[in-house]
Amino acid sequence: MLTLLGHALSNTQIARRLHIEESTVKTHVQSVLAKLEVRTRVQAALLASRAGLVSGTGPTGIQPTAP
Repeated sequence: MLTLLGHALSNTQIARRLHIEESTVKTHVQSVLAKLEVRTRVQAALLASRAGLVSGTGPTGIQPTAP
């Protein structure tokens, strides 16, 4: 879950990827935020990045391109 947050996926995208209900994702996200003692998904994503859970590629494994 934290890795998916680190890739800035929405609750809907996470639910589809994990084949679970969006309400279940919301519950898990809130649990992750509480355990990490952060208030926002952005803060959790930063922690995921600092922990090495997020690579330079996107969640699909494709390197993002500059605009």
